[in-house]
Amino acid sequence: MTSLRKRKKTANALGLTEAELTLAELLDEVLAELRWVKILAYGNQYLLDRHVKVDAAERDKVLEAATRAVEQDGRLHEWQERLAQVRGAAVTAKRAMSRAMRDLSAGRPGRGAAVAGEGDRDG
Repeated sequence: MTSLRKRKKTANALGLTEAELTLAELLDEVLAELRWVKILAYGNQYLLDRHVKVDAAERDKVLEAATRAVEQDGRLHEWQERLAQVRGAAVTAKRAMSRAMRDLSAGRPGRGAAVAGEGDRDG
């Protein structure tokens, strides 16, 4: 596991926030997985259509079983959890920025800057 400071440095070097870096990494993983899933799906569909001659009812049963397997896939649940974390971080940042802007417009620049930096404490 990468240290939080190293992740912050990596994100800053790329011109991203930690949340944006996490989202970009998650998208990279999902897209790589999606590519392989599509390859396997097209290959299986080709084989079924060309060589096995599976009827529609049997194909529906196979799709239902495959759907159940996907729902139990741990990676899918991990991706959903990571996306929820990114969304939470984005909401926190947006709220902090809104508070900071309100404070700045009310003439309290010191308080707004402190509030905006609160979500950035992790080590």
